[in-house]
Amino acid sequence: MDDRATFDKMFNEWYAQFVYFAYYFINDAEVCRDIVSDAFEYLWRNYEKIEEATAKTYLYTIIRTRCIDYLRKQNIHEEYVEFTSQLTDKMIESDSQHSDSRVLRIRKAMEKLTPYNYHILEACYIHNKKYKEVAEELNVSVAAIHKNIVKALRILREELGQEGNRNRL
Repeated sequence: MDDRATFDKMFNEWYAQFVYFAYYFINDAEVCRDIVSDAFEYLWRNYEKIEEATAKTYLYTIIRTRCIDYLRKQNIHEEYVEFTSQLTDKMIESDSQHSDSRVLRIRKAMEKLTPYNYHILEACYIHNKKYKEVAEELNVSVAAIHKNIVKALRILREELGQEGNRNRL
């Protein structure tokens, strides 16, 4: 092509037509304008290599290719978002089921404790009381509280099996 004036003339005459053409593929006017502008920029950078007679066909080809590339990228992105969404949902569901199951197992195991051991374990682990506080409430020694905690944890580990050993109550 010859000069800047010819390029400006092509841009002014064809720009809207090419945006409409891109819109046929992509229903987003802003993306279409970006694609068409990029295509004209590419044409300008390769200005000396392209003949004026074939420039319009060349731009159609560039724009169509870039629209298809854009749609492929969008599709991959949407598939990724869908996949991660499904994976997250499954992980949450699985974790929730596992957690519910584990809580149920712990409750059943705690039912095996004597009411005294249950009360001490609850006071120390659920209500976060110190052994000394519990000992004073029950009017026993700290060593007795410690002994009952050890006994309660041993029972829970036995009832919970391997899971109890892995997670160390």
